[in-house]
Amino acid sequence: MPSKTPLIIVGAGGMGREVAAGIKRYDLPYDVIGHIDDEKSGANILGKITDHVPTAAARYITCFGDGTARNRIRSMLASRGAQFTSITSPTVQSVTPTADLINCLILGSCSLSNDTQIGSDVLIQTLAVLGHDVVLGDGITISAHAFVGGYAVLEDLCTVHPHAVVLPKVRIGKGAVVGAGSVVIKDVAPYTTVFGSPAKVIAYGKPHD
Repeated sequence: MPSKTPLIIVGAGGMGREVAAGIKRYDLPYDVIGHIDDEKSGANILGKITDHVPTAAARYITCFGDGTARNRIRSMLASRGAQFTSITSPTVQSVTPTADLINCLILGSCSLSNDTQIGSDVLIQTLAVLGHDVVLGDGITISAHAFVGGYAVLEDLCTVHPHAVVLPKVRIGKGAVVGAGSVVIKDVAPYTTVFGSPAKVIAYGKPHD
């Protein structure tokens, strides 16, 4: 039996525990040696993120729902020498290669069509569907049951909430948020929140300010 790669999960909240459970359930080629987390403690917590000294033999994956946090913490740990992997569930249907992605989570039974470009720190959740030639920047979050049509472009750090639809060739600007169940029929400006069908602007500004 091939040896498994030691894995440290960054984050011990619901998503971190979900990823650990999925690795065990599907017998993925990782040996989870524990979590690092700034707020939680317990038997499986190896220490805090802020003062963690990376282990050369281990690989890392950030498990936060927020793309800005995934991007920021991955960059911080990588600057200390941490090496990041990506995890794709075996139930994912993808004709776009995912093996060489950096710090991405592609979870249960989602579908990725051909020639999709995927940045770092991306989270694609269960039953999301991406059409052909979609471009995803860094730190993107695509929630469960969302649909992104062919040739759509999602810029860095934007979020598409559950059951939302982004029509083909639409561009979602950096840091923008698409509300749950929305249907986006035209481009969305950076750092704008849209909601509804068709989607309309309901807020402006950076949500992390």
